[in-house]
Amino acid sequence: MALQSFLGWLERENITLHDGLEIVESQDAGISVRSTCDDFIPLSQTVASIPKSSILSVRTCALAEHISSVPYGHGATLSLALALYSEILRGPESAWHPYLRSLPSATVPIARLWCDPHAFPDDVDAREAARWIHGTEPQRELQDEDGSPLVDEIRAFYKSDVQPLLDSAGMSASLHGFLHAYSLVCSRAFLVDAYHGLSMVPVADAFNHTHENHVQMASDFHVCPICGSLHECPHDKEDILPSPSLETPPARTKTSIDSDTVDMVTVRPIPPHSEVFNTYGADLGNASLLARYGFALDAASDTDIVTFGWPGSGILVDSDEDMVAFRMVHKEALRATRDIICGSTLLFAPNEDEREARWLMINSDGQVSLGLFIWAVWSALMEGPQTGMEGLPDPDLNVALLQLLPRAAKALRQIEAAREEEGDEHELEIADDLACQLLEGAAEALASLCRTRASGMGKKGYRGASAVLLTKILDNLPAEQAKTKLALEYLLAERALLEACAVGWEDIRDQLSGESIGGGESDMEP
Repeated sequence: MALQSFLGWLERENITLHDGLEIVESQDAGISVRSTCDDFIPLSQTVASIPKSSILSVRTCALAEHISSVPYGHGATLSLALALYSEILRGPESAWHPYLRSLPSATVPIARLWCDPHAFPDDVDAREAARWIHGTEPQRELQDEDGSPLVDEIRAFYKSDVQPLLDSAGMSASLHGFLHAYSLVCSRAFLVDAYHGLSMVPVADAFNHTHENHVQMASDFHVCPICGSLHECPHDKEDILPSPSLETPPARTKTSIDSDTVDMVTVRPIPPHSEVFNTYGADLGNASLLARYGFALDAASDTDIVTFGWPGSGILVDSDEDMVAFRMVHKEALRATRDIICGSTLLFAPNEDEREARWLMINSDGQVSLGLFIWAVWSALMEGPQTGMEGLPDPDLNVALLQLLPRAAKALRQIEAAREEEGDEHELEIADDLACQLLEGAAEALASLCRTRASGMGKKGYRGASAVLLTKILDNLPAEQAKTKLALEYLLAERALLEACAVGWEDIRDQLSGESIGGGESDMEP
């Protein structure tokens, strides 16, 4: 019944769907989009078109003049959650009522809320799952840059903004209801344009996620941030500047934004009689999917990584000054070492435009990023053998580091190249003793970093437990503990990645120290 009402609403709102597609609903999976065609739907076809006047945003909700528009970040999620919750509470009076009835009625099981009893009352599974992801990559998604839990910020926002506004509007609000709206925003919202910002987009959110997606969203982002116009408007004049009085237009105005749409366009052919998928982000790994969307993909992909540089990760940049210095060293080191480390099985160079959040990381192949290698060589330089550079001021140390990094990388590649030569059993000799000393120290630092991270992950009392024991716990979980199952599966996958990385660098360390020629035993219990 709700689906039929929603489909009727789409027609009234001039939201169109390709004739060869249909929106379907199942009890387990909810709403999805499927092809009804006997043939492939080709590339570059617009298969859904949603007028921007029909999307739900902070700008278009009934309480728009009372809700601050935040362009990005967690603040944008909170503001949209308030806008969405206010429309849910309006019931049939809401202009989006048929659309809202098509959304999940229960809180989406996003890991961000597993630890909050108001989100999942009497849900033992949610609390247990939260314990198992401690110290893992999803933890990064559950806290702010300072390491404070996001749930604390959510509760504070509810008390300071949500409850007072909705009480004044005569609406009966609850923290549980707001967390439900928050979970819908996390799992379904899209960044639309400079005016609407983060928004709920009917139909677009019906396409489920995969990395091998058939469609992607297309929207003209550069609209007037004051009125949303795609075309020339009075705000384009140089003598009219944005002011607070112009920042909140009347709610749900149908002006020039009617001619502006959000479209779903094919990026690969859609097979006949199959589900049609979008992607929520090409670089989203299972950590992000668990935290923001409440599910994980079965197959591991190159988006499943381990990052460092955040509170609880094992490495933390102490100050803005240190970050500035690191940026400079990373930029120069990338130029000096990219060709050297090309082809390495232990080390990789990211793209120059790679986000800073990914500079300190281990990729899905167990390779460490250049940034993480810089950290390791720096650690070896500070804590290793006497090099004659003790006591130098930081700028001079940075210069020395940039001189030594290519040498250490070259020594690593010489070892790897020697291993690749079949039948080469003679002892490897590298003339650069200092480079070898630094590489040995860096290898020890990287292996120790991986071991320490892995030993601190998971439920208290089971941190550092063998993979065999954790797998046994996983296998014996009852079916109703779906969240705990997702958490344990993620924990085991991240531990395996850290294990693979640690073993590789321990092998390098042992070869340089003369303990073995390669193929060293693991220090971690299987």
